[in-house]
Amino acid sequence: MALLDMIFPPRCAGCDRYGAVWCRSCATGLRRVPVGTLGGIPLVATGRLEGPLQQAIHAYKYRPRPQLAAALAEPLGGALLAAGLLLPALSFVPLHPRRLRERGFNQAERLATELSRRLGVPLLRGLARVRATPAQVGLSQAERRVNLQGAFQWTAAQAPPAGLGLVDDVCTTGATLQAAAQAVAESGGSIGAFLVLAVAQTLPAVAVT
Repeated sequence: MALLDMIFPPRCAGCDRYGAVWCRSCATGLRRVPVGTLGGIPLVATGRLEGPLQQAIHAYKYRPRPQLAAALAEPLGGALLAAGLLLPALSFVPLHPRRLRERGFNQAERLATELSRRLGVPLLRGLARVRATPAQVGLSQAERRVNLQGAFQWTAAQAPPAGLGLVDDVCTTGATLQAAAQAVAESGGSIGAFLVLAVAQTLPAVAVT
């Protein structure tokens, strides 16, 4: 045990118990969701946005506790392996530079970095958020789609590959993921799977593969 852990014992982001940043009870209590498809693209999620997982994601993003990325990426990597999807590389949903300065880190990028390390696949940082958009909270799916039009571009010199894995923290309506996927497609690549920590209860029904 590290000295700092002895002085300041870690608390679980899901249940607030001492002992670990993400305890075994919360990890094993996840409500798994089957692999679905969003706009014809496989959607892999760790679980539903509820209970301890929701608490942990909120702590990760807003408290903030960026060190939770490693613990939260582990079950997401397991869900991807169980789905049997082979991805040549990973990318992530970017934040606008202004939002990145406010938060101090991109939660999707940290998750993608951990997944890249665990899965042994390259991480590509080609997607950029080129237009700041108003907050999505409270918007309908149609309003979110309009809000995100033209928000993303692939800016790397190298074109994106086919079958890229796109990482984000939560899929609420799918509008953000689909807008980012469109930007990848416009640059000659394609998304092989969406990878998210949680699927919101408000997400419209997705096809189950």
